[in-house]
Amino acid sequence: MSKAKLQNLVEKAISVADSSYFFEDYTKQAAAVLKAIEAAGFAIIPKDLPDTVWETVANEMKTGRVKPEEHVKDVYQVTVRNAAIK
Repeated sequence: MSKAKLQNLVEKAISVADSSYFFEDYTKQAAAVLKAIEAAGFAIIPKDLPDTVWETVANEMKTGRVKPEEHVKDVYQVTVRNAAIK
C-alpha cells in the first residue's frame, strides 16, 4: 500500500468515526484509525525492540533446512506477531 493510500485510509477512518462539526471525539477518531490500519492488514511496531522480543523470536522461529526466503518470512512474521502494539 502506498503512503497516499494509507493516508486516505486514515482520512476515511476519521470521517466515519466522528462526523460532528463541533466537539470532535479525538479518542474515538484515534481508535477508528488504529482499527482501520489493523483491518487493512498492517501492524504498528516500535522501531527498536526490547531484547525480550528478540529472545522470543529466536525461540519461536523455524530451524533446520529451510529456503532463505522462508526463513526471512518466518522471522518477520514471528517478530511482528510478538512486537505489534496491541
